[in-house]
Amino acid sequence: MRLPLVLAGCFFWCASSGAATLDYPTRPVRIVVGYTPGTTSDVVARLVAQRLTGKWPRHVIVENRDGAAGLVAAEMVARANPDGHTLFLTSNALVVAPYLRAQVSFDPFRDFAPLVQVAQVPNVFLVGKGSGISSVKELIAQAKANPGKIRYASSGKGTPSQLTVELFKSMAGVNIEEIPYKSSAQALTDALTGEVAMNAPGLAQGLPFIKSGRALALAITGDKRSLAAPEIPTLAEAGVPGYSAYGWHGLFVPAKTPPELRNFLVKEILAILAEPEMKERFSVAGAEVVGRPPAEFTAFLRTEADKWGQLLKRLGFKPD
Repeated sequence: MRLPLVLAGCFFWCASSGAATLDYPTRPVRIVVGYTPGTTSDVVARLVAQRLTGKWPRHVIVENRDGAAGLVAAEMVARANPDGHTLFLTSNALVVAPYLRAQVSFDPFRDFAPLVQVAQVPNVFLVGKGSGISSVKELIAQAKANPGKIRYASSGKGTPSQLTVELFKSMAGVNIEEIPYKSSAQALTDALTGEVAMNAPGLAQGLPFIKSGRALALAITGDKRSLAAPEIPTLAEAGVPGYSAYGWHGLFVPAKTPPELRNFLVKEILAILAEPEMKERFSVAGAEVVGRPPAEFTAFLRTEADKWGQLLKRLGFKPD
């Protein structure tokens, strides 16, 4: 699955959005992230926040509200004052939540207004140096020889670290047990220390550990190699033909946020994402700028919900 870079096509939309001069922001703006500092969503949010802080008269801060694979943050933002001062940066987990949780207090399409799909980030299959696994083919061989005995750490249900591995299991025909963690950082730590065999964080989160030599990267989940780590093969190259999956990261506001304010936010966000310096910062962090405006982002979200929802149903996952 290769997503197009659509920034070039958004300028007419931006120019015609009709955003009037607004008395905004009147106080600091927060971007709520449902995960701990250092995770991929957090990295993406901070890149956006830093640039908007330099552009607006008020600071833009990142607020980490970890819990339930991003659902704690989602529930908070859904109830937030729709005045544009609370933004939500989240991932695939938002739209697959209804497929995995019996009690979800929000509707991802009714309670949130999509602003911009900011970036896509491949996940990276990581193992500790003493795991005895040095390639995807070895991982598949060991999993087939020991069905259900190899364990991987996920950051929770519906997160890219779970979805990308479940897709791998389905396509490679292997049985690897998921161990869900409340903390993305702890999931990664336990993979590096050998408590579990593997973790699949976003490349932006895993890259520092790869570069420091603490982790061995088996493959990335995207359909092409990353400019940030071109030495790491894709899963398709490494032994799973046709495999391609990304974690996406987008900005939302509460659904009742006034249209003129949403238009202003979209215009501002798309403008900074089009800057060559921002594209370079994202690339260095292992992410790729996408820049989908609201209508295209909404259509993409529905496609994603159906794609991953069907996979989870096929694999027997039931809401709990």
